[in-house]
Amino acid sequence: MEGGKDIYIEKWSGMKGSSPILHNKKRGIILDKQSETLNQSKKAELLREKGKPLKELRKEVIKKELSPRVETRSYLFERFLQQNGKPELVEEARTVPIEEYSTKPNQIMSELSFIGASLAEGFLDFYGIQLSHVVEKYEKKLHIIELESVDQHESGFYIGKFTEGNLAIVSPRLDSEEQAQETLSAFLTTKQKRQKDYSQMGLEQEPTGKD
Repeated sequence: MEGGKDIYIEKWSGMKGSSPILHNKKRGIILDKQSETLNQSKKAELLREKGKPLKELRKEVIKKELSPRVETRSYLFERFLQQNGKPELVEEARTVPIEEYSTKPNQIMSELSFIGASLAEGFLDFYGIQLSHVVEKYEKKLHIIELESVDQHESGFYIGKFTEGNLAIVSPRLDSEEQAQETLSAFLTTKQKRQKDYSQMGLEQEPTGKD
């Protein structure tokens, strides 16, 4: 790992707020603005001393970045309480503006905890399920990934897919984000057309019920 050999900086298109991940394909660390300016040997040292398992780190970043997209509408939480045998908590749940959780998480959790531990625990269970749905939708899609080789100072763009923190690259190296976007758009267009064709074939082959 000396001198930054076989170390990469990974960036995800579509998650503009996320910081780059420095990794050696096994362990990684999130780079902040200060650590981004370090030289190769310092980055390698930082990774060696503070690196986390890459798979787990990616999962943490994905959840953090997707958390603002989680739906925490009151009626969804009330339905969750009803379906999980806690209907007695519904009236109390209505007194807390849980829709504001994404912007005021500490305040909302304090209000829920003040009412009772059961309500707070119920909300955390509900939130975990909602977040897992958002992550699942994200993982079903293809994404543009930029990988920069620290020692060679070369960047490449790829189309990839995440599954439980693992990244599968499904395209050759592309020279720019624009080229990657064009390639991804062309693939999705072809995929949609193919699905439409299959659907039409199915309708044409459907039996009419007549001799």
